[in-house]
Amino acid sequence: MSKQAVTYVQRLGITDQRAEQVFLLLAERTKIMSGPWGSDLPEVMGLEVGPADIPVLAAQIGLDPEGFRAQLRSLRQHVRMDVLEHDDGVWEIVYGPSYTDRQLPAPLPPVIAEGNVGGLNAFSVPGWDHFSTWGYEDHLGHYYAQLYHNSDNRDAAPRIWIMPPKYMVRTIDELAQAIAEALAPYERVPMPAVVIRMYLTKPHTR
Repeated sequence: MSKQAVTYVQRLGITDQRAEQVFLLLAERTKIMSGPWGSDLPEVMGLEVGPADIPVLAAQIGLDPEGFRAQLRSLRQHVRMDVLEHDDGVWEIVYGPSYTDRQLPAPLPPVIAEGNVGGLNAFSVPGWDHFSTWGYEDHLGHYYAQLYHNSDNRDAAPRIWIMPPKYMVRTIDELAQAIAEALAPYERVPMPAVVIRMYLTKPHTR
């Protein structure tokens, strides 16, 4: 159970009791990365809920599976967040302070997307954010990543290479999945691909 995520949801002050119950269930299942990089709440959190999870979660708050799905669909009416329902029955839930804490008057830079990635970007996942980079090889048509753990020597070769021939990554989603799988052995709590993607597409700040 993630006490950080639960505390975050509780402080939102959601007035709809059922919506808060559903969101708290999701918060309890959210895995927050903790370790030598600090214990601050991430700006973006996320989880995936599979078809087999729905009946279990629904029963915990006295709903049938379809009623629980309806509550998931309506969460965005109560809180700024992303709730993505896929054809295979998997739900991607992404939320956090970057959605709900809107205090800066200046607009955010554009979100990084398939059409505006650029050749080189900083990789901002905590613990890997000192030297790691990623980007798009326009003339070759694939994405890449060169990942260093923060404890690594900058002059050494990257600990993880996401690039051909081992990886032929054509989309940001594919890159996020490849990175999530590559980082998993190094993390006590593996980060889902949906959260990796949020870090990749987070607007650049100066």
